[in-house]
Amino acid sequence: MFKYKKITIYLISIIYILLTIIEVIKYLLFENNLFGLYYLLISLLVIFLLIPCAYNYKKYYSGARISKLIIVILLIIFDSFIFEHILLKSMNYTDASNNFIKSIFLYKSILKPILAFLLVIFTSFEFKLDELIKKSIVNKRLD
Repeated sequence: MFKYKKITIYLISIIYILLTIIEVIKYLLFENNLFGLYYLLISLLVIFLLIPCAYNYKKYYSGARISKLIIVILLIIFDSFIFEHILLKSMNYTDASNNFIKSIFLYKSILKPILAFLLVIFTSFEFKLDELIKKSIVNKRLD
């Protein structure tokens, strides 16, 4: 099972990086847009959190890895669905942000949320809640 988990986290990381590279190329082809800049910065942050999780993946439970994966999932969901509405409503001027959003719709609204869902499944397999509860109960009995 460990081998399949390691391959899965590697594939999710590589696919996310490739999708972000495609989005960067599309961003460079458009005129200036504020949404694209912030969107890609958040995607870069996700990459910097996801790569260490994949590279340092060990067989044993790691609370730090679980917390990074939860942060990554929340950032992907925020970046894909919520951030667009927040930024566009707060802007006082018009730029090419709407055109950029339309051009990356497939990546932003479909493919990256699928990767987030796969990370949710992966994290649920990683998170051994029953073992943690048993350990805390045993530790309380010993105290």
